[in-house]
Amino acid sequence: MRRVSILLILVLGLLMIGYAQKQVVLNVWSSPDNADALQDIAQRFMQKYPDIKVQVTPISWEVLYPRMLADVASGTGAFDVATWDVMTAGAVAKGFVDLEEFRKQNPDLADPNWDMKDFDPTIWHIAGMWVGKNIGIPFYCNTMLFYYRKDLFTDSKLKSEFKSMFKKDLAVPKTWEEAVDVAKFFTKKYNPNSPTDYGIALMFPRTHTLFYMYLLFFAPFRRSAEGIKKFGPVDLDYGDYFTSQKKPAFNTPEGVKALDMMKALMPYSPDPLGSDYGETLEHFARGTVAMVPQWTGVWATFKTSSALQPFDKKVGVALMPGGHSVSGNWALGLNLASKNKREAFLFIQFAANKENDKIKFIKYGVAPSRLSTVRDPEVRKADPRVSVFLQTIKTQAHRPRIPEEPKLEDITVGVFSEILMGKRPNTVEELNKLANQWSDILAGK
Repeated sequence: MRRVSILLILVLGLLMIGYAQKQVVLNVWSSPDNADALQDIAQRFMQKYPDIKVQVTPISWEVLYPRMLADVASGTGAFDVATWDVMTAGAVAKGFVDLEEFRKQNPDLADPNWDMKDFDPTIWHIAGMWVGKNIGIPFYCNTMLFYYRKDLFTDSKLKSEFKSMFKKDLAVPKTWEEAVDVAKFFTKKYNPNSPTDYGIALMFPRTHTLFYMYLLFFAPFRRSAEGIKKFGPVDLDYGDYFTSQKKPAFNTPEGVKALDMMKALMPYSPDPLGSDYGETLEHFARGTVAMVPQWTGVWATFKTSSALQPFDKKVGVALMPGGHSVSGNWALGLNLASKNKREAFLFIQFAANKENDKIKFIKYGVAPSRLSTVRDPEVRKADPRVSVFLQTIKTQAHRPRIPEEPKLEDITVGVFSEILMGKRPNTVEELNKLANQWSDILAGK
């Protein structure tokens, strides 16, 4: 009997070893804001495909990007699937599989319900394409929205006080010029009766954050009728920083005005040069500011804040003052060096299908990439941001997606930061110096 038991254990052990050898392990590198949704999706995927194990690893943006670039350069294949940010497209493209070609070469893997027309064409381009190559599938259609304290803007006493001070009605600002007056009103230093310490939470640190925040103020000039006439249509690869001729557009009176507007708002914000994503999120969540431009991912934090209850009466969402937000999309890409391309393709396709696009938004607040999701009655009822989100993605500005972006960003945030601190003059001549540096980088000097 003992021999039979030993033999049975040995047989079972061999079977388990055989299964482990047969099971494919997919390594998925994810930005933190996508990780929870991807881990949830991975559980359902593994139930459907038990021979594939998916390991989702959250990696901070500051680490994820250089690590991805290093793997792309070496061809190591340390990851099978990764989330890549919209502005990194040109830099990482050479290391990712052309998914459209892969789909054609592996028709047995193609989802018959995939529906390419379900993606907005602009979103598909910026979070999926590079030089005609389909390097990713849009997963997190992130954009910036304007959050405000609904209860304060509807308070009759505050409305009366505002009208007395500014000779106009208190309203959610539609332009940045209007935002200056409203932010001043809600700042205790300038209005002791203000219910909040500051009017607006701004993030202008010397990081990539400043690079995208500038576009909130420059895009209203760049994308105006006069701006289009002067600079030409926006190229989706070069973005709003450039003219249609792929020359810098910010070294102009419009570029100076954008920085002037940023400076005009700074007195009404808590530590604008030292605050980033986390700090501005907390300022609004704690009720210390009346307004904040922020990404879609903050919604879950705001909903659980005790200072913002009852939530539906205290928090409102509007289009960005000036009418233009900035895109921050994330896509799912397949590593060219992956040894498990077929399985990785299956996972990407599954993660970005219609069902999971809806689930990840309702359950985790990860902004949807599919049109069917934002048109879904259940989704619209569950989240009041949807209608604003739909309007925003049609007019949002874009950062450069070209391979030189990291270098352009690095020198730009240094110059912009010193202008905002008053260490450099805010003039066309000063911005021309920066534009000349851009030209050198683009020329490979």
